[in-house]
Amino acid sequence: MAAQAQPQRTPRDVVEFALNVPVTVALKYGQGKIVSSQYGERVLFTLVDNRVMFLDPATAGRIEAAGINVRENFTITQKWDGVKGSPRTWEVARLAGEQPNGTLAIPNAPPSPAATPKPPASATAATPNGARSLLVQEADALVDAFAQVLERALTTYQGRIKPDEVRSLLLSAYIQRRQLSTCA
Repeated sequence: MAAQAQPQRTPRDVVEFALNVPVTVALKYGQGKIVSSQYGERVLFTLVDNRVMFLDPATAGRIEAAGINVRENFTITQKWDGVKGSPRTWEVARLAGEQPNGTLAIPNAPPSPAATPKPPASATAATPNGARSLLVQEADALVDAFAQVLERALTTYQGRIKPDEVRSLLLSAYIQRRQLSTCA
């Protein structure tokens, strides 16, 4: 029997990492494939634009540790200070802004006192009967609580806990607290 000819694969573009230049990528699949090469064991990732990139296992682990999702844009930077003999390091970072999966990536920045906005005067203005609506006060308190919990989740857990998850946890805790207070 004659052996059938295997179809030729078209070579894919391989991502090149210039020193100290962030490269924006998005994964097509959630896991990389471990391959052996002349440079040792590497992890092959396929990207949404059909390019491929090869990373050492430690850098691939940083992607997983950062909680990067499929189709989520992020940057990888090969850093080197230019000093002969000093090691090259790899930085994996989320891009700020809305991601294709519906999450919002916020860069890690230390909170500053100026970053906490003061409510506008109209928000604290009295209603015609002289008292703010209890509903408005409660909603304001929930918004403040959400902002505080979200900030902590994003800074403490480097974006591994998504804003939708924080919202769900806060709402569940609020509903449970309300139910318990009406039972007592």
